[in-house]
Amino acid sequence: MSSVVLVFGPIGSGKTSTCIDLVERLRSIKKNIGGILSKRVIQGGELMGYDCLDVSSGQVFPLVRLLSQVCGPDWFNFRDLKYAFSSSGFKQANRILMRSSKELNTPSVVFIDEFGWLECAGLGLYPGIVRVVESLNNGSMVIIACRTELVGAVEELLRGRVQNVLKCEAGDFEKLWKMIQGSISMC
Repeated sequence: MSSVVLVFGPIGSGKTSTCIDLVERLRSIKKNIGGILSKRVIQGGELMGYDCLDVSSGQVFPLVRLLSQVCGPDWFNFRDLKYAFSSSGFKQANRILMRSSKELNTPSVVFIDEFGWLECAGLGLYPGIVRVVESLNNGSMVIIACRTELVGAVEELLRGRVQNVLKCEAGDFEKLWKMIQGSISMC
């Protein structure tokens, strides 16, 4: 059976760190993995934004920066958020998710970090998320990171597309690992 696992929590709760630990554990047992993670960019102790990490290739590229740190036609802002978003970065992230969706023909685990306010509006990673979820096959799993307040929005996106949705708070790695072991073939 295919599954979607929601790793949720507030900002700074360890959603990405938990996903990074899962990537390493899954690699150690030779599981096919793909997708993207959003890694914090810290300068001088201050959060400057997020870079996107292609889980398969290890490639890293800019995705989000403080509004005050960027300018130019590639960057756009959304609502009253203090961050700017890279159009080219999101295009590249969606290409990675599209590629990952094709890999779901064989048992795989695809990471999507994270479903945020842009995605709630049908922007950002939304096209890639939809493609991955619609491509989910038996024995495959999608792990989606999101903030606690967006769990309902992710569940709404999944409604009618996925039967098995599991939820776990970020930071409880062993509980999450047991959920994953019970939901995918570990051979």
